[in-house]
Order: sequence, then C-alpha cells, then structure tokens
Amino acid sequence: MNKADSDWLAAYVWLKARRRHAPPNADVWHLRFHWPQQGEALYQQVCRGNYRLQPMQLHRSHDGRWIQWCAQDALVLKWVALQVESQLPMHERCVHIKGRGGGRLSVRDVWRALASGHYPFVYRTDIRGYYRHIRKEQLLGIVRQNLADPVLTDLVGQYLYYSIEDGGDNFTPDQGICRGCALSPLMGAVLLYHVDSHFAALEGIYYARYMDDFVLLTRTRWQLRRCVKKLHEFFNLGGFETHPDKTQLWRIEHGFDWLGVWFTPAGTTIAPRALENHRVQRLRLYEQARRRGLSMTETTERVQAYEARWNIWAMRMGGNPASLASK
Repeated sequence: MNKADSDWLAAYVWLKARRRHAPPNADVWHLRFHWPQQGEALYQQVCRGNYRLQPMQLHRSHDGRWIQWCAQDALVLKWVALQVESQLPMHERCVHIKGRGGGRLSVRDVWRALASGHYPFVYRTDIRGYYRHIRKEQLLGIVRQNLADPVLTDLVGQYLYYSIEDGGDNFTPDQGICRGCALSPLMGAVLLYHVDSHFAALEGIYYARYMDDFVLLTRTRWQLRRCVKKLHEFFNLGGFETHPDKTQLWRIEHGFDWLGVWFTPAGTTIAPRALENHRVQRLRLYEQARRRGLSMTETTERVQAYEARWNIWAMRMGGNPASLASK
C-alpha cells in the first residue's frame, strides 16, 4: 500500500470520527453504508482527475447559519490535505500545523523567551478576517509552484474557487477560503510562509505565528519599530490589515495576550479575553438549550461537558481552572 492509498483510508477514518454525531438524515451515513461497494470506485475517480467538488451547502438553525462540504467532498479534501502537507512550504515557526507542538508548546516557548530577560518589548497582533480576505489567485499561484501533481493542483483549485448553494442559487465568493475544512489550516500556513521566513531569520528577536496570530519580542525599540513596519508591509502586499482590538505594542511589563494566556515578567495566567469568551459561551449554551427545549438535566450536562473541556485547556496552558471557571 503506497502513501496515497493509506492516506485515503486515513481520510475515511477521520471523516467517520469527525461526523460521528451527525443527524440521522446526514449524507455521511449514506456514504458509510455504501463504502464497501463504492469506496474504491470513488478513490479511482479521484486519482484519475475526474472528481468535481459540489457546491457547499448553506445550513440554518436556531443557533445561526453555516456552510459545510458534503461528506464525500470532505473526505476528498482531507485526502488532499494529507497528500500535500509534506509538499507545500510551511515554516517551523508556524505552530498551528500538526506536528509543530500547537498552542501549548508555543505558550511554553514564548514564556521561555520572556523569562530569559532579553526581550523588554513586544508586538502582538492578528489579521482581521484572515480567511475572508485571502486572495485566491495569490494562494493558487503558490500551490502551483510547489505541487507537481495535476490531480492535487486541480482539487486545490476547486477548493479555492468553491461555490455556495443557497435555496437553489449558486454563488462563488470573490475572495477568501472556507472554514471548517482540513485544507484550510495548511493554506493559511502556506500563504504566510514568506513572512515566517523573514522574521525567523532576524537575529535578536523572538517570533512565532499561530494561523493569523503573531507575536514579536525584541531587545530594543528600534528593532520593534523596524519589525512592525516590515510586518505591515507584508500585510499591505497581501491585502490584510491588523485587528485593532487584538493589537498590543508596548513594554512587556504591561503584559500581553498570546493564545488565551496573559504573559507578564512575573508569570502567566488566563487572559481576560479568554475569560470573557468563556463566560459568553456558558451563557450561549444556556440560551441554545432554552431555544431547543432541552430539560434542565440535558442543559446541565452540556454545560458541564463544556466546563470540563475548558478546564483541561486552562490547565494545559498554565492557568488555574479551579478558580477561573466560576468567574
């Protein structure tokens, strides 16, 4: 079994786990029922380059609306992600990619850099609406430069120029890539590879990125000004802008937020923004349960499950969940 074959089976296992809680009428159950008879034929269709993605479906509920790939397309796109992850340029300082340590390792590395005492200045920011403002042609150009397989290139192109079906009408957004797809984190890493490469090569600074979140620690104000200016130049070239509410530019004594953790020279705790998001999510769960007519027992179970997940996250990030969860 070659890598493409094993990736196909891994993508199917991923899909089953990802949509295991899908409603009874979801298309994933149809795909799973017919998989023994049709799975191989579908794979051969993909390998021949004859597969075409369907329009994403717009769903509406009491909790809002969202778009989603059909189960078969999600399977194919996961296979594409497994195939291209080792072929596309992704810098080691981009930590959201699988195998790079994720948020927990990044928090640890940032704290080590801060505790070294070498970096008194910080610039922390992120891109406003990153996925929504990505230029499709720019990203597709990078993909074509690095992928030799025409089947994979074609499927990535279909993914980028996706369409949405809304009540029988189809439309294709001029800019942006979709959320909730296995390919999207990879595309988000690839597009900013040149930014990662530039700042990682600079001496005397610490740099890290998590998707569209950036942190820069510098030794002098002069370094800080130069880094901020250069980062904004990169943003302007890509058609991006910083998020004013999530930008911090000052000495580290004032503290800064990185991935939900608040850093100061004295130590770390859960950031105020993360605590507020936690509070809002708890209220949202109660409101959703009320609209759905759930019993008090069901509501309590949903909230407790969320609290348990949040406490695990807070503990891993170095916070004190026992005291924070009740705030």
